[in-house]
Amino acid sequence: MEPANPPPSRPPGLSVVIVNYGSWPDVLRLVETLAGSGPVASGDAEIVVVDNATPGPIPPPLLRPVAGLRLVLRGENGGFSAGVNAGWRASRGPWLLVLNPDVVPGPGLLAEVRGRIDRFGGRAVAAPGVVGFGLRNPDGSRQPSVGAFPGLLRTAWEQLIPRHRRKYQPEWRLRPGPVDWVTGACMLVNAGLLAELGGMDEDFFLYYEEVDLCRSARDRGWAVEYDPGVSVVHLRPLQNRPISPKMRVITRHSKLLYFRKHLPAWQFRALCSTVRAEARARMAWSRARGRGREARSWRAVDRVARLLRAGVDLGGRSVLALAEAVGDEADDDEEGDGPGPRPVVATARYSPGRTLGRSQRTRPSRPRKDGPA
Repeated sequence: MEPANPPPSRPPGLSVVIVNYGSWPDVLRLVETLAGSGPVASGDAEIVVVDNATPGPIPPPLLRPVAGLRLVLRGENGGFSAGVNAGWRASRGPWLLVLNPDVVPGPGLLAEVRGRIDRFGGRAVAAPGVVGFGLRNPDGSRQPSVGAFPGLLRTAWEQLIPRHRRKYQPEWRLRPGPVDWVTGACMLVNAGLLAELGGMDEDFFLYYEEVDLCRSARDRGWAVEYDPGVSVVHLRPLQNRPISPKMRVITRHSKLLYFRKHLPAWQFRALCSTVRAEARARMAWSRARGRGREARSWRAVDRVARLLRAGVDLGGRSVLALAEAVGDEADDDEEGDGPGPRPVVATARYSPGRTLGRSQRTRPSRPRKDGPA
């Protein structure tokens, strides 16, 4: 569903895509800041807000016709990648600036990004596929936003360092220019790349979807770059928040899925065995302490690893069903760790020869196959 809000006749040079689930106050604040900027007022930029079926009413300000603003309402929560894809297909610009709802941009952000895009036209090399901009914490300090592609040895090493640093490269090692991958909190994406890929892989519900996008871009000859000269404040990065039992299932699934899609089979199998061993040990520990939801989450993680290892095509919506059956309330509770509701899980078999995440089931009726309309 998309509320009627006819776009201007001249295509914009930049489309801002904001994917929302349960963060309407952040979205309203962000839209208000961006809508008052010069590029939106002039028609050189547009804002596309995609809601992933947030329960409850939509804020009235977003339902009113506003120049340069489009609202896309999805019928189900398909995750971040599905939301970005819906925004891409509803947008008209050759570049997408993907922003998390909880970022705080400066008043000149869109003008700065348009300036970067204009520079691409004068370069001797082709325009990049993905550009990651700088992130800062509310206190002004730098926030990690760039990482190296994961592998089995790197994954083992990451277990020895704090969680908030595991995925990311230390700042002292970063320089502007080519990198492996950038975070999706503030990410500029070439619409031509998305057209070539058919969109982001929707089998990643949340976490590792931007790593997968950058890996797929690099594999097809597109550059991935880091530009800290443009930056925003990011209020609540996932790596700084406690992981709920529900989110634990989703994040483990995403990492396993990335390994299955991009790395040698032996590394994927080794990671599956490691994850299953960890899950069983932690499940037993949680049961012994009466932590029902914790135990159920680790049992779900074990099931995810087993199904993926067996070749089951376990996509984003299926893993969400597994995660929601766990629950995400406080760890310490008086509930048992009985089976609870058993979610329906996809049973299609994965074939290494095909690309994951190109399902038509969540795509709008107006496909965008070859860049801007």
